[in-house]
Amino acid sequence: MKLSKLALRVVPVLVAGTACIVHIACGDPSHVFAAREYQGARDCLDMTTSVDVVSGGDPGDCAPTCMLLPNDDAGPSVFVTTMCPPYPFGADTSGSDPACPKALAAFDRNDTCTSDGGSTHPAPAADAGADAQPTAAPDAEAAAP
Repeated sequence: MKLSKLALRVVPVLVAGTACIVHIACGDPSHVFAAREYQGARDCLDMTTSVDVVSGGDPGDCAPTCMLLPNDDAGPSVFVTTMCPPYPFGADTSGSDPACPKALAAFDRNDTCTSDGGSTHPAPAADAGADAQPTAAPDAEAAAP
């Protein structure tokens, strides 16, 4: 009979303790926020990497977004993500940085930076004709005295 009384006292304590541990381990949900860092000098994106752990369940995918994150060493880092908000603390997703259009273009062409200094899908070279100095129109030359 003594064993039964002891079991009646210990079992509820064990159950309560286990419930407390499960609650702590399964408390507020969070998820890894992933993005691809833009390498402006090479005009390509690094492989997807974890950027932060944010509160809430994984919200799924959204349209590609240019995101700037603070970087104490060299100013903000430019990332492209397809994860929906919430974004990491301090993230600027306004798209106002001049690097954003190029970063999103690199994402659109799936251009990944490679270890040899190149990339998988580089941007097409600019047309030499577009960089050349414009010449005078034939009518303008004829009208000159």
